[in-house]
This record gives sequence, structure tokens and C-alpha cells, in this order.
Amino acid sequence: MQIDPRTVAREIPGVLNEVFPQLTPGIVAHFNASAESFPIREIPPDLLAESQLQRAMLFELGYTVGERLLQGLPAIDWADCFQETLRRQRLYFDAQLPEKFEPQDQKVAEIVGSNLARVLSDLSRARTQQLVIKPPIAGLEWIASGCGDFSLGRTLIEVKCTAKRFSAADYRQVTIYWMLSYAAAIESRGEEWQDFILMNPRNGQMVAMKFDAFLSVLSSGRTKVDILQLFQTLVGSRLTR
Repeated sequence: MQIDPRTVAREIPGVLNEVFPQLTPGIVAHFNASAESFPIREIPPDLLAESQLQRAMLFELGYTVGERLLQGLPAIDWADCFQETLRRQRLYFDAQLPEKFEPQDQKVAEIVGSNLARVLSDLSRARTQQLVIKPPIAGLEWIASGCGDFSLGRTLIEVKCTAKRFSAADYRQVTIYWMLSYAAAIESRGEEWQDFILMNPRNGQMVAMKFDAFLSVLSSGRTKVDILQLFQTLVGSRLTR
């Protein structure tokens, strides 16, 4: 059975806890302290309160809108955005699927989507690199291949829309994406991610780090090869449990 890597990061955290036991709440707070702000349109609290959608569904819709704006479409095709949002929620979450989206849902999604499209476009211009939507994530053993959110060159960009700061699960997700890329690079199946950005278009916060610096905090002196070997041992042993 193939399991999506983001599911491994969120629902099977024990795999990464054994590789990186240092990813504690204190370390997460330390990483979050380096967050930078970017300008956004804020969501009016009363508008958000009017929405009856599950928050995961609502902000997935915002992500989809942002993705469509980045593709340069002349107008938001709401029917297309609705169908894509429902497809993604069925794929990754045990979601309560609505029969329709209300006008207030569309307004919130448009604000989040425009925030996302604007900051990613600005980053792309500043770095003179083309933005890639859904960059491929290589699989390994029982971990399926998948897709990230965005990338610029060898910088992985993952989008989160929670009201809180980035969580340990968010950092686990970019960590497992790095390990899969490193394994693929060693086997000449792809390139290793060099940097990552966690981005929240809801509150205008992002954390940007080089993976080497990130791993040096978590690795307890292990080399990248040591980290990958331990991870592969755990991944392989899980098949026999």
C-alpha cells in the first residue's frame, strides 16, 4: 500500500520522531521566531465568521483560487475551483463535502488566493526564477510519489492557512520532502531540495531556511547520509511489522 508523503508526516509522525527527536515544541518555536512578514489583504473577522465551511475546506478553496490566478487566467472560474477543491479534500482528508459554496466563502477564498498569488509572483520576480506549481516529490519504498505546493529552482514552498503559527507537523512535512529528494538525488532520480519556505497567506507570515542549517539543528551531529540511512531502516522495518 502506497501512502502519500504528507500523510506520513501528519498521521505517522513516529517515523520522523525517531530520526529527529529534537523537533520539540521549543525548537518549533525557535524556527517560528525567524518568521518574516509580507503584505496581505486581511480577512474581515465578520466575513470569516459567516462561513459555515470547515476551515480546511475553506482555505483549500483559497489555495486553489491562488493557483488559478498564478496561471494567468483572466477571471476566476468558480465552478472549476469548487470541483478541484472537492477533489483535493477527498484525496487527503476525511472532509464533510458541501453541496455548494456561499458568497462569503468565495470572498474569503478570493482574499487568500490573491494574497498567495501576489507574494509568490513577487518572489519569482525577485529571484528571477520561474515558479513551478505542484513540483514532483519522489517516492521511496511504501511512501508514494506526490506533489509539493510550489517551488522556485531548488526551493520548496509549502502553503499553510491556519490561524496559528507553523506546527511541528508542518516542519515534519518539509523534512520528509527533503529526505525523499535526497534519496532520489543519490539514486539519480531527481534533485535535492536546498531550501524551503513555509508560507501563510492568511496571516502574512513565512519562514525561509536552508535545509543544511535546518538539519544541523535537528540532526544531533549526524551527516545527511546517516540521516537517510536511519530513515531507510525505519521505512524498511515498517513493512515487516
